[in-house]
Amino acid sequence: MKKVFCKLLAVTLVLSWMPARVMGGPATSMLIGVVYDTAGLPVPGMKVIAKDPSGKIMGEAITDTQKPYVMRNLATGQYQLTLDPLKSPFKGQTVLSALGAEGLTVNWLVSENADALATATPGVDESAGFFGLSPMATGGLIFLGGAGLISGILAAAGVFEGSKSGTSSQ
Repeated sequence: MKKVFCKLLAVTLVLSWMPARVMGGPATSMLIGVVYDTAGLPVPGMKVIAKDPSGKIMGEAITDTQKPYVMRNLATGQYQLTLDPLKSPFKGQTVLSALGAEGLTVNWLVSENADALATATPGVDESAGFFGLSPMATGGLIFLGGAGLISGILAAAGVFEGSKSGTSSQ
């Protein structure tokens, strides 16, 4: 009986120690989003880069029209997010944002005439597809970047509609 009790105690201690050990590591999270043109269509072939405060690249993703870009296993904390248009005619932008344990959805609105506008919403939902990642999402919406609020107001007012914005998507 004593041997059974000792074995049971040992198993209990190991099992109770394991979650604490796993939880004691650095917290990681996910960054997800879509890049849209001013017509509301997803834009493929743009690079999103996440850098930590020291400037080290912690994640990269290339956009496409079928699914959101995703960066997994990023440590929670402050990030410099850069949208690099690569060879597209659109303009990019670099913004700062905090990534919490709940994850972060960062959508971008791009045009040929103005710097990209980034919006951030705490939390992620990979199952939502593009329906949950609209360019003008509401609720917990944060405009990022120096000109972000002004660009957001102009975009909401339809100022970008008349711009030459490359509305075709592949």
